[in-house]
This record gives sequence, C-alpha cells and structure tokens, in this order.
Amino acid sequence: MPLDTADAFDDSRLSAVERENQSRWKLTWPEFKLLAIAATGFFIDAYDLFNINLVVVILNYVVNGKLSGTIANAPLQGGLLKAAANIGCVIGQIGFGLAGDVFGRKNVYGIEMSVTTIATILVIAAPLSLGSGIFTYITIFRVLMGVGIGGDYPMSASVVADRANLRRRGTMVTFIFAMQGWGAFVGGIVFIVLLAIYKKGVESHHHTGQLNSLWRIYTGIILVPGIITIIQRRMMKESSRMKGVQAIREDPTLLTKGVKNPDEKIAEGSDSSVDQDSAAARANALAATKAAKAAAWRDAREYFSEWRHLKILIGTTMSWFLLDIIFYGISLNQSIFISALGLANSKDPWEFLWQQGVANVIIAIGGFLPGYYFTLFTIEYIGRKKIQIMGLVMNAIIFAVMAGKYTALKANPSGLIACFIFLQFFFNFGANATTFVIPAEVFPTRVRGFGHGVSAACGKVGAIIASLAVSIMSTNVGANNVLWLFCGIAVVAIPFTFLIPETKDRDADIIDLEERQAKLGYSGEKA
Repeated sequence: MPLDTADAFDDSRLSAVERENQSRWKLTWPEFKLLAIAATGFFIDAYDLFNINLVVVILNYVVNGKLSGTIANAPLQGGLLKAAANIGCVIGQIGFGLAGDVFGRKNVYGIEMSVTTIATILVIAAPLSLGSGIFTYITIFRVLMGVGIGGDYPMSASVVADRANLRRRGTMVTFIFAMQGWGAFVGGIVFIVLLAIYKKGVESHHHTGQLNSLWRIYTGIILVPGIITIIQRRMMKESSRMKGVQAIREDPTLLTKGVKNPDEKIAEGSDSSVDQDSAAARANALAATKAAKAAAWRDAREYFSEWRHLKILIGTTMSWFLLDIIFYGISLNQSIFISALGLANSKDPWEFLWQQGVANVIIAIGGFLPGYYFTLFTIEYIGRKKIQIMGLVMNAIIFAVMAGKYTALKANPSGLIACFIFLQFFFNFGANATTFVIPAEVFPTRVRGFGHGVSAACGKVGAIIASLAVSIMSTNVGANNVLWLFCGIAVVAIPFTFLIPETKDRDADIIDLEERQAKLGYSGEKA
C-alpha cells in the first residue's frame, strides 16, 4: 500500500503546526511574534518604496524650483529615480529567494533588512552640492535599497508560510503583505506632520531650503524600526519544514524509508561514537554539507523542468508582471495624475506639497487599507483565484470609467478621488494581495523562496516599465490614453490566473513528496 502522506509528513515533522486543533483567528504566541517580525519589515519596505512619490516632488522644487512630479533634467524625466528601487528589487528577490532555499531561512533572514538600512543612510546623506547630479546619486543608492526590499518579499513570505497553520496560512501571509497599506498610509501622515512643522519657515518666511532637511527626515525616520527588526530576524530559529528539507538533501533515502524524524537523524549524527573533533569527521561533515548545498541548487532546476510545475510558475509570474504595470503605474505616478486632474495645482510650494500629501493619505486610507483587510478576512472562505480574478475585472472596469470620463472627472475632483479609492480597493482586495500570497503557498518548501522570488521579480519588471514609461506617456499621449492601456492590461492578466491551482487548503509539500516518491518508483511499503 502507498505510504500514507499524513504519516510521512508527521514522521518528517513538516506539518506539526497543522496538527493543532485551534481557531483560525486565535494566534499562538510564536505565531504572533512571527507576524510582528515579518510584518514590521514589510511596513518598512512599503514606506521606503512609496515615499519616493512625494520625495520626487520636493527634490524637483529644491533643485529645479518647479512644482511637478516630472523632473525634466533627471534621466527619463525622473522615471529612472522612481524605478530605481524596483530595479534593485528584481536582483534581491531572485538572489535572496534562492539563497533562502539553499542556505536555509535562518542563515539569510535579516541580511536583506541590513542592506535596506545601509542604503537608506546613504540616500539621506546625498550632498545637495551635486546640483541635478543628486538625482543620479539617489537613483544609485535606491537601487541598493531595492535589493534589500526585494529580498524581503520571498524571505518573509517563505518564513511565514513555512510555519503557518494550513487553515490560516493565507490569512497570515496576507497580514504581512497588508503592511504595505500601512506603510503607504503612515508615510503620508509623516509627510503631512513634517510639512506642518515646517509650515512657518516655508510658507510664511519663504525659507524653501528647509524642504531639503524635510525630505531627509521623511526618508530616514524609518531607520529606527529597521534596526530593531534586523536584530529580531537574526535571532529566529529554522522552521521544522525547512529542517525536513535539509535532512532529505543530506540523506535522500529519507524520501522512501520510514525514518521517524529526519531532524533527529541529524542530531543522532552529532552524538555518534565517532570523534567529532577528528579531521576525518570534520571532512565528512563538510562533504555532507557541500552535497546538501549542491542538491539545493539542483532542486529549482529539476522541479521547474516539469511542465506541471512550470505552467504554475508562468501563471504566477505573468499575472504579477501585468498587475504591477498597472499598480505601480498608478502608485508611483500618483502625483502626476493628481496634478493633471486638478487635485494639486497650487503655485505656493507649501500648499502644493500639502495637497499632494493629503491626496495620497485619502487614497491610502480609503482604498489601500480596506482592500487589504477585505482580503485578509475573506481569503480562507472565497479562495485566492476568485479574489484575484474579481479584482482584475473590477480594475479593468474602473480604468475604463476613468479613461472614458476623463474630461468630466478633471472638472470633478471628488469623482476622481472616488475612482482612485475604488481602484486601490480592488487592487488590494484583488490581485495585488493574491499575487503575493499564491507563490508562498503553491510551491513546496524546497523551492518556495525561488518560486516566490522569480514571481515577485517579474512583478517588479512590470513596475520598472510603469515607472519609466508612465511619466513620459502621460506627457506625450495624455493621461486618459494611459488609463485605457491599463484597462487592457488588466484584462490580459486574467487568463494567466487560470494556470494556477487554488491554494486554499493545499499542502504543496505533501504533493511534492508524493510526486518525488512516484518518480523514484517507490513501492509504498514502509520500512
């Protein structure tokens, strides 16, 4: 008879947390601590990603004396500066995702936040004496910042998914991603508070040079929680699921023989009668470690060489790629659309910046946050695919309305704000949340970091395209035509969702174990 899958995973301690019989909404202390560590990092990432939308407006005025979200004397009208962090994200997402699979989450988690922290310090140290060269300086170090931010996507998603109870895994992964909404919202609030502090100097005394210190404080204030998060992440232990993966890599026969506990198998090796201090023992241990690392590098290549797995990766990568073109096309260029449609058109520097900040906060609190929490509370009931398809359909409809009624909306700011709010709501009660959740669930632990990292990296390629193209396109072809393009992209993204299986209550590790045993021709008799 075939090896019972529940027994197999009980033996390898890969599903200990699923054996707990507790409420979906009642977290254990370890789960609460895990979410706090992962979610704080993602809050910081979102703050760093989206603050550039307002920083660009300040820098354009400080350096060029112009009140606009488009910077004429910066590469690609400032689009490259907005895209910089996303360019770094591509590198970080693939690199850290693969490293987490190969070296284990414990050995990697926290390094990505260290990179982000160092880059942030370098950004706020940008010398104003560079003149317009300051745009190039900040662009370079925001690329480095993006490497760290990008690494947090696969690492935090994998760390939480590895440990989550299957019944609330989607809720927990959504919770950490929902911090993107809080990062955007708090970023807007901090901006407004700082503007209020600087109001007398900027508006009353026309000391607009004070804006130079404002953007540095605005960017650097996030360093405090960042340093605390690094310490907490470096102290985390490895998950049971990842330990099981590492044990199988060191002893592949565990796939087919009934070893009670691969983790104990490793411990037994350290307590054997062999002299562990001997050169031979150390050489054997080193050889075993190298063999395990080599097996880890092979895992991704072999796993995704099969069409049944590759088509899922195509589904996760393409849906995220197309989604991020429209999501970041709006989010990173919100100041352009806000100005183009008359929501921020004051000629006074302080008033213009205040209007931008308020508009961003209204959109964040009205659409960003409610959308994430609708996903969080319904994902285990509705399912991931349905939420993703529904979100894309609604995005397409709202883009069509905004494009078709562009002239009317330009004369009606309240109508425009309503459209932006609904757009952000269905981004986040939709594909922006599920494209993050699904790769953390659909791939088994041994390739989860790589699968999530590649999917996220393709999303960031879409974000880069949006960052570079939208500001130029909105100037040359008009914002309404850009909105029609976004409508079409939302529609095209829908079919790729059908390549992905529903991940609600799906344990990819059990499926992977059965597939690997079948490939080995396992007869089904337990040792």
